Amino acid sequence: MWEPRSPLTTPELCSIRGLSRLWTPRVLIWPNQKKILGVVQATDEEKARARRLAFLASRANTMLSIPLLFFMTASGGLHIGIFA
Repeated sequence: MWEPRSPLTTPELCSIRGLSRLWTPRVLIWPNQKKILGVVQATDEEKARARRLAFLASRANTMLSIPLLFFMTASGGLHIGIFA
């Protein structure tokens, strides 16, 4: 018998966290790394700001990987829904 699900179950939370981890390097880390490495022209002030922002984005991306791994392993036995 079909049971109603909560709006955000484990696979959906895992997908959201995974997409945020995909977005962070493409939008925040890589453009700032280009400034730091000298691929893009930037002043020393812009490089200092880029270093800090890239550092914080990298740290956030790493911290988001911990719950992502938890949700990925926890969803192994949760085959509830339309694919059951």
